Amino acid sequence: MNDLKITGEVVFVDEVKEYGANAFRKHVVVVKTGDDKWANPIPVEFTKEAIEKSTQLKTGQRVVIEARLNGREWKGQDGVTKWFVSVNGYEISSSEAVGATDPVLNPIDELNEEVPF
Repeated sequence: MNDLKITGEVVFVDEVKEYGANAFRKHVVVVKTGDDKWANPIPVEFTKEAIEKSTQLKTGQRVVIEARLNGREWKGQDGVTKWFVSVNGYEISSSEAVGATDPVLNPIDELNEEVPF
């Protein structure tokens, strides 16, 4: 697993959802990490006790989320292998409190190039 920090503005807070017979709970929060040209929305999943922290978030709030980046492999019935990435949040703080509102350099903007997709 890889730890990372996501700094940005909360643009969506989903409701807590339950899955399966064991009532696995998951809460998704989307954070806009880019600028007005490239929004770069990142969906962050919260599970277990971290859900109690994430349900307090509101749209428009600036946050720093500490998270783990996880990957997994899945092979379909057709034999095709696919890989998935998930971002699992575990700690949340206000970005204003840690001074994370400093501008971030974006090499694509500096070169004035279009994104290749």
